[in-house]
Amino acid sequence: MKSRSIPVFMVPLLLSMSINSAPDLSAVEIEVTKLSDTVYLLIPQPPLAGNLAVSVGEDGILLVDDQMMPLAPKIKAAIARLHKGDITFLVNSHYHYDHAGGNAAFGDDSVIVAHRSVRKRLAEGREAGAQFIEGKRPVAALPVVSFDDNLTFHWNGEDVDVIHFSAPAHTDGDAIIFFRGSNVVHTGDQYVNLRGFPYIDHDVGGSALGLRDNMAKLLRMVDSETRIIPGHGPLASKADLTWYHDVVSRSIAFVEARARAGKSVEEIQKEGLPEEFKDIKGFMPGPAWIGFVYASLSL
Repeated sequence: MKSRSIPVFMVPLLLSMSINSAPDLSAVEIEVTKLSDTVYLLIPQPPLAGNLAVSVGEDGILLVDDQMMPLAPKIKAAIARLHKGDITFLVNSHYHYDHAGGNAAFGDDSVIVAHRSVRKRLAEGREAGAQFIEGKRPVAALPVVSFDDNLTFHWNGEDVDVIHFSAPAHTDGDAIIFFRGSNVVHTGDQYVNLRGFPYIDHDVGGSALGLRDNMAKLLRMVDSETRIIPGHGPLASKADLTWYHDVVSRSIAFVEARARAGKSVEEIQKEGLPEEFKDIKGFMPGPAWIGFVYASLSL
């Protein structure tokens, strides 16, 4: 079986993801939660963009993700209340507009760091999936330091590991950011804590199977005390991530078994997921997830 394109019924959803049709962000406030002596969680309220992590201390400021351009002044103001000075490093967890859409507001003063595929996708003008901005992004929006696998910041008294697992997952350039001394990890959108199925950006080679395998690797890296910052949703624990991985794994096994039996994606979507998944309604609906999984299979 060769990879399929995303089902037609997904197109309206992907169109709605464009920043050009984003909701009014003027009422959004940045909620700040202290997680360690140096690391803070920044969540937009209402939650119309991705979660941020920031490390502040004697070495300066390191920020993970920047949401969208209209929110840049509020992000900077929230960080300024924690620590004065420019943001030295900005790390993109992936390229999507609700996580890296504010890059241009930071790039003149900060060193933007990301996986090489993030730079490629931003340079292409992608926002998410098949959606593109009009024209070209300014140079300030592009990462100036890129990596293939991993890199480490020795920053504010701890190692901060930026890790790209080998498999494409949510996108083809996802990274987790692990603040080792603080025992805090930012997962980007490989983990979304919304009690539902994730989105797979198949247009850039994302894979549901890769996401499953990457989260299995992350589970082996964390412990019961690790604070897990998901791409969206509230702060999570290893137990929350375990639940998510189990749901993803079991649902993939179901779709794969049906596909091996000769069922088309439309037939599997019509049948639906088993009863055990009936209460999983957050974020992506079941038929969309079946489409993402089916497109990721190679049988």
